[in-house]
Amino acid sequence: MNRTYTKQKRILAIDPTTKGFGFAILEGPESLIDWGVKEVKDNKDASRLNARCSQQVANLIERYEPDMIVVEDYAAKGCRRCPRVRLLIRDTFKLALEKKIKIHSVSQRAVRAAFSRFGARTKHEIAGAIAKRLPELAPRQPPYRKPWMSEDDRMSIFDAVALVLTFFFFTKKRSESPKG
Repeated sequence: MNRTYTKQKRILAIDPTTKGFGFAILEGPESLIDWGVKEVKDNKDASRLNARCSQQVANLIERYEPDMIVVEDYAAKGCRRCPRVRLLIRDTFKLALEKKIKIHSVSQRAVRAAFSRFGARTKHEIAGAIAKRLPELAPRQPPYRKPWMSEDDRMSIFDAVALVLTFFFFTKKRSESPKG
């Protein structure tokens, strides 16, 4: 993909799921370039599933040439990611290092803190706040999930966008704080 010059960082966010991963590419906090869910069919062998997911991530890197990758901080207190997803996040770190791309991890606690200023505390409320900020995602916002329902695959898109927006929020906050 040919890139036009922009001062904004192009960031690829990856949110692993049980079936693959959701992703979002943003240039700055206001410009959504692409988003989607990459579903990988191979539920029998976790290592093959992760290898296929890693290949899909590599394809996104090649296509969009991001300046940075943002993933969930699986080592953060309270993170409930399964071992296979943790391994996929680690593989994404390795891939970023190979491609010489900066990588940043964001905890779910930080996401909740960043979106609390909009009164959004739950995943559904955060997805609603994202849909208001980036209206092109509004038609993809999953309906409210009842306790007996499994999570809609599209929620991983909103989780990926939330990681990027949280990164921008805390980066801006640090740059605005007085140096002393």
